[in-house]
Amino acid sequence: MKVLVDIRLMFVRKMKETLRNPIYILSSLLTPILYLALFAPLLKNLIPNTTNVLNVFVPGLLVIIAFLGGLFVGYNMIDEVRNGVVERFRVTPTSRFALLAGRVLRDMVNILVIVTVFVLISLPFGFRPDLGGFFVFVPLLCMMIITTSSFGNALGLILRDEDRLSPIVQGINLPVLLLSGMLLPMELAPTWLQVIAHFNPAYYVVEAGRLLVAGHITDIKVGEAYLFMVPLTILVVTWATRAFRNAIA
Repeated sequence: MKVLVDIRLMFVRKMKETLRNPIYILSSLLTPILYLALFAPLLKNLIPNTTNVLNVFVPGLLVIIAFLGGLFVGYNMIDEVRNGVVERFRVTPTSRFALLAGRVLRDMVNILVIVTVFVLISLPFGFRPDLGGFFVFVPLLCMMIITTSSFGNALGLILRDEDRLSPIVQGINLPVLLLSGMLLPMELAPTWLQVIAHFNPAYYVVEAGRLLVAGHITDIKVGEAYLFMVPLTILVVTWATRAFRNAIA
């Protein structure tokens, strides 16, 4: 199928860019490692009803990695627009969906590598995930990456300017992080904050992640996370594909 060939070609092209600059992966690990080393010890007596604070804290950090890793890719897209890379695709028969999917697939591979390395680093600190539950958690992280990467790429292509992109990205970034319970469980928040958090997709992924690493695969919150993320991912990818088709007509 031609679209699969186009996706593979775009993915290989973008992966070569990553491999030429592997410092990206190392720098992306720095922030979560600092949180793990300097913030997690403060939670030992703060989070109630838990015997392993890292099983509560690390899933939130993994969602942070997935969320931020995809959200900020719009800046790279702006660079490509400015350097004429996107303009050259106008005269090619390449599928516009493949132009998006190849980039998103590269972002997903990059971030999953970072997630894997971070989990391995977390194990000596005391992180003890249920293996089966963790593998059910990974698709939720993948959907988070696909959603934010598609959104970030499309937004960069539409706006084409860092000064226009930054307020939107930062305006989304901080509320989502604060209302997701990534760093502290939302059970510690007042009721009105807990109600608002239910409109935040990251909240569902964080809640499900904590249950899954504890081995509660059949908990209803895991099903809620999948029910929330699957349609959201499809919706955002559909919108982003349309944005690519309109911008690279």
